[in-house]
This record gives sequence, structure tokens and C-alpha cells, in this order.
Amino acid sequence: MKTIKRKFYYIAAVLSLIFTLSSCEYVGLGIEIGNGTNSYHESTDYLCSRIWTDEWTDEYGVYYYQEICFYPNNTGVDYLYSQDRYGNRQESSLNFGWDWWDSNYTSIRLNYGNRYSYMENIAMGGNQLNCLLDGYPAYFIGK
Repeated sequence: MKTIKRKFYYIAAVLSLIFTLSSCEYVGLGIEIGNGTNSYHESTDYLCSRIWTDEWTDEYGVYYYQEICFYPNNTGVDYLYSQDRYGNRQESSLNFGWDWWDSNYTSIRLNYGNRYSYMENIAMGGNQLNCLLDGYPAYFIGK
């Protein structure tokens, strides 16, 4: 009689455990990219959601306009237009590959094929992307 009661309690415990845990959401087992949060997807989606533009004038009076476009397949296009004070113009468009350079998604490495460029200390939000581009402050606005 004692063993029948014990088996009954085991069966009741197992059934209650099954019913309790069946209401939990199944997350599954998979490989998480980065720091284990949705930050990778959120940061990548925001980065790829618009064309980033910046314009500035250097100490020699040369005007620059830059557009950087990131694509979700880790490629992108860097367009640069410049005009000096005499009206001479130059345009270039370079394709690059990119990847997040840290697990906090605040640094990006741009691979232009023959050289690397780095965007560090990235702050994104409010239609802005501010960073240090190869050590120089850059303030991009979404287009």
C-alpha cells in the first residue's frame, strides 16, 4: 500500500510539472549573436534603415558631402563629393563590406578591399549616427 501511494505521488508530481511547464513559452536552443540580446538585430535594422549623410568644410575651404548606405547583407556604398574654393569637383563611390567590431554594437569595421576604416563610439538614435570615423568626429543624419 505504501508503494502504491508513493507511485501515485510521483505520477501526480510529474503530471503537475508537465502541465505547469507546458504553459511556458518555448525559446529553443540556438546560437545567439553578440551579447545575447536583440541588440544585434535592432542595431543592424536601424543602421540599414536609411542613407546616412554628412557634410563639412575642412581647414583649406574644401566642401565635402558624404553618403554612407549600409545593407543587411553586410555590404554598403560610400559616396563622397568634394569641391574646393576654385570650383574643382571630385566624386567617388566605393563599395565596402562591414561588420560589427564589438559585441556592444558601438564599433563598425568597413572593409574597402585594400584598406580598413573604423567607425567607433557609435551613438544611434533620433535619425542621427554620431561616431569617430577613423579617429575624426562625424555626425551623420538619416536621409
